Amino acid sequence: MTKDADMATLLISDDFFGYAREIKHALEARGRKVIWFPDRYAASAAAKATLRVAPWMAHAKTRAHFETVINAVRHLPIIDVLVIKGESLTVDLIKRLRAALPKSRFTLYFWDSYRNMPAESPHKVALFDRAFSFDPVDTASDARLAYRPLFFVDDYQSLASSTPHAPDIDVLFVGTAHTDRYAVLSRLERALPRDLVVKKVLYFPSRLLFQAKRAANPDLWRARENEFVFESLPKAEIMALVARSKIVVDIERTVQTGLTMRTFEMLGASKKLITTNPGATQAEFFHPANVCVIDRKKPQVDAAFLAAPFHPVAPATLGRYSLSGWLDEVMP
Repeated sequence: MTKDADMATLLISDDFFGYAREIKHALEARGRKVIWFPDRYAASAAAKATLRVAPWMAHAKTRAHFETVINAVRHLPIIDVLVIKGESLTVDLIKRLRAALPKSRFTLYFWDSYRNMPAESPHKVALFDRAFSFDPVDTASDARLAYRPLFFVDDYQSLASSTPHAPDIDVLFVGTAHTDRYAVLSRLERALPRDLVVKKVLYFPSRLLFQAKRAANPDLWRARENEFVFESLPKAEIMALVARSKIVVDIERTVQTGLTMRTFEMLGASKKLITTNPGATQAEFFHPANVCVIDRKKPQVDAAFLAAPFHPVAPATLGRYSLSGWLDEVMP
């Protein structure tokens, strides 16, 4: 076998905002040959909803998808299998994949919480040689999981030194309009000084979904359609907005305690963060000049935080929370 063949890796992951491709490229930069397959049979919102609400309806398609994966890799010199979340990868399918690749090291990484994943998720852990989660509550309750927070990609660290002009946006939010985000942002905007420039980019996958959510959610009854976007922003456009901003807002799902990707992206970009996640104060990189934790129901932001410059973070800390640092722990 060649060295590249010896380092072959099978990556099974949703391409959540392009992160699977970033992980693939980073592994390839380390000399590995990487074969990537998505962790569900289709990337559509309908497929995702079916897997969440009625997984039995997608059983045949899911099985056919992973049979294709197994047949494609069973004779390849795969030494590592990295599964990220693997929401539709059932216990039975994991066993079949392990049988097809008996000499491979299997690693599992959950970038979601048990409370936001299928009930079968904890039963998958025992089938892996190593398992990690971004959620400290899950790792505290399940000793089989090692705690490993998320990461930022190199582009964000480059952003910290390449911004050509002074920021013209005081407070920025970019993200999907799920759960209570619209309500939290509305409260936060009312709590901020009126002279601040606040920009919100709230994304809905479709106008039809927006109308349905607005009818069912009292928090959205007064929302206007022109307050939302219905096409996701390209990464380059999001990064351009971040570059123009002094502070970025992060609102995690209430079923999660792990720090979001946005938290680490702002760490890499040397941008200040307003977040609803109280766990941010326990992070090794926490500094009160950089991170302000707010209450979802009654947000308050001190004037001192708004005025303070970003406090530099130690290079070793930045390194640990880069994608390279994440790989050093998850895929050594």
